[in-house]
Amino acid sequence: MKILVSCIPFDHGKSGISVYVRHAVSALAEAGNELTLVVEPEAENERAFAPFEKIIAPRWTKKAVLSMLWHLFLLPFRIERKKYDLFFICAANRRVTMFRPVPTAAVVHDLAAHRVRGKYDLFRTFYQTRVLPFFVRRCEYPVAISEATADDMTRFLGIPREKIIVSWDGLSLPDVPPSGTWLARTGLKKNGYILYISRLEHPAKNQFRLIEAYEKLPPELSSRYRLVLGGADWHGADVIRERAASSPLADRILLPGFIPNEDLEEAYGNACVYVFPSLFEGFGLSLIEAMHYGVPCCCSEDSSLGEVGRNAALLFDPRDSDAVAEALTKLLTDPSLREKLIETGRKRAAEFTWKNHVERILHAVGKSGK
Repeated sequence: MKILVSCIPFDHGKSGISVYVRHAVSALAEAGNELTLVVEPEAENERAFAPFEKIIAPRWTKKAVLSMLWHLFLLPFRIERKKYDLFFICAANRRVTMFRPVPTAAVVHDLAAHRVRGKYDLFRTFYQTRVLPFFVRRCEYPVAISEATADDMTRFLGIPREKIIVSWDGLSLPDVPPSGTWLARTGLKKNGYILYISRLEHPAKNQFRLIEAYEKLPPELSSRYRLVLGGADWHGADVIRERAASSPLADRILLPGFIPNEDLEEAYGNACVYVFPSLFEGFGLSLIEAMHYGVPCCCSEDSSLGEVGRNAALLFDPRDSDAVAEALTKLLTDPSLREKLIETGRKRAAEFTWKNHVERILHAVGKSGK
């Protein structure tokens, strides 16, 4: 099959969307498809995109608002009707096209703008809640990466539930050798920290409340285990940094910034607990990554996190810092619970593969096209 793949936005390779784009492109190619990629100018030399023909967005689209408008109104005129069998939009909750010269699979990761007040500025909120839904509804193959996202697509976008293809994300593992120096560079100790990897985004990623929960741990635990909030700065990062700096446990809280692929295995593998308190996630890739590395996990019971973590992680109400603190305390002090979640977590993580993800979508496309 000849597939045109929109890899916009790529977020400079530092977000869950960029992880998805890399793996989706690789899995589509490994399935024997001929790919052409639509990429941003700054992603033109991305290693994962090197083997493929490309349509490169104009330089003036570096600003997000211009990228949105170019993708929506101008990109459709660059798509040759008979050249492709399918247009695969990797992030249709952020980019879509005004019309579709070829059948389109539109992957929606989440509808957070509908769910989390204040996640985006007024323009992006209007764009994502009023503009995108009109065009996503018209795509031939709407795709959700979780049952929770599929339910939201029906509720907020008005897409019939039976039309939506549900295809879970795959497990993402680093594709470069581990550096082996992350603990030394950060000053952390093996099994000496609680880890959360997500971009620093307030309020959606809920680091603010996680810091509150950490402060509520018994002193013997907070003195033994540091809190590590790994991730690149995003909207509201200054609020999170100010909160961490003003905490009475400020010297126990580490914000190391974006953790590159070569450090991920070491960061996960040496954590005592992985916690994922996000208020809303379309899937939550880092949760199954932590499970794969044998880290006992606790996470939000809301959205897809409760779906992915059920029976494999300790669930809590992410809006209740006492509940978060209670979950952390249990995981830090109950050896039998830890062992149980390590075993169930590894089994759960093994259920998710990128091969299955793209095959499920392409099978539905092929079945519908017959």
